[in-house]
Amino acid sequence: MGCMDVTITKLVHACLLIETEGTRVLVDPGSFSWQDERLDLGMVEGVDRVLITHEHGDHVSVPFVKGVLERSNNAQIETTPALAAMLASEDLDAVTTGTPQFAAPHERLPIGPGPQNTGFHVGGVLSHPGDSHSFAETMPILAMPFISPWGSLTIAVDRVRLVKPRYVIPIHDWFLSNDGASFMYRLAATGLSGDPIELVTIDDFTNVTLSV
Repeated sequence: MGCMDVTITKLVHACLLIETEGTRVLVDPGSFSWQDERLDLGMVEGVDRVLITHEHGDHVSVPFVKGVLERSNNAQIETTPALAAMLASEDLDAVTTGTPQFAAPHERLPIGPGPQNTGFHVGGVLSHPGDSHSFAETMPILAMPFISPWGSLTIAVDRVRLVKPRYVIPIHDWFLSNDGASFMYRLAATGLSGDPIELVTIDDFTNVTLSV
């Protein structure tokens, strides 16, 4: 089987644009991305699908979603049943099936239980678990929330070592300064150094192309 090139653009925090073989998929278009003055909707022109892992504002911004859909390739929103019902009140249609999903329950928050959360396997090459460290599968590329109010870097590194992706891309890091991110991801890379897993950082509004 031949290699596939995957281009991944990070659009702040947990929002990724994933391009595989002419298909453009946007995951978790949240408020931190929408509020960033560097964002230009032209960056997500012609998106084919919009995947949203759960209902928290840092993962879904209704104005962002509407702007994306206006410029999309007749994109369908795919998400959880709970968020699909919420989006219906905003005149946004969403489905709960289509792109392969995987069990990825939202971790408990300091204020209580998290909402419905689902993981997505995108293009058979990349997995995005939303706000979860409690999943048991991944594609060769894993977008991993190392930093969060509901988890720890240690638990995240342990989970990556358990599911064994070929590449791991840090996400969910709006909370960190540049120096803080460098420190935390060096620590994560050191923790993964005994495994055949490459940690690939992507700066906001830049991209990488990986072959899998």
